[in-house]
Amino acid sequence: MKIPMTICALTMAGALAACASPSADVRAQGGLSVSGAAGASYRFAHTPVQDEQAAKTASTPQTDADATPSGETLLRAALAQRGFEEAGPVPLGAPDTARYLVSAAWASRPADVTVAAGNCTGGCVPTQAPSLPWFGHPYVHSLTLRFFTLADGHEAYKVSAVKRDRNADAQQALPYLVASALAQLPYAGASQWRVTMKPRAAAAHAATQAMPDVISVTPQGQ
Repeated sequence: MKIPMTICALTMAGALAACASPSADVRAQGGLSVSGAAGASYRFAHTPVQDEQAAKTASTPQTDADATPSGETLLRAALAQRGFEEAGPVPLGAPDTARYLVSAAWASRPADVTVAAGNCTGGCVPTQAPSLPWFGHPYVHSLTLRFFTLADGHEAYKVSAVKRDRNADAQQALPYLVASALAQLPYAGASQWRVTMKPRAAAAHAATQAMPDVISVTPQGQ
């Protein structure tokens, strides 16, 4: 009995050690100009529903429990650090002078939930095998950023970050998705990358949502 237990203990220790350095897979395409980033103005693209929700949030008094930054708040701060400036309100009848329209799409789902194409004859099955219950259920969190030039509506740059973990709380994945998507702006020389990060000590308190430190950015598939 001692040998199997030892093997099990080593397996669990290895799995826990792997969690010490979170990583994300990044895909990028397009030619966002590095020189054009400094001082470039942008505006977030919102659907009518998002604008309505934002208006409700702004009119509702916040408590300490609501102090956790949203994904858009984290993006705004990260873009500012990289030289981007958010455009102010556009006066009625005046042209919009923002250079980019930035679309941000977030998603979180269990890893064994997939979107099937066509009809599932006999029932749909997950693409992955069932996970071991000792480590929790696997989840996939993603962020896709698209930069459109406001002048002509052309998509200048698109980057997607995907983080896999065993935490159902999508809010906890937000800083890692933002940090990995913008670890290089733009990503160039490869279409796929692996970004390894390290949590900051300040992030131990959930409300701070401190951005993780990027340890390495490595091209994949080359």
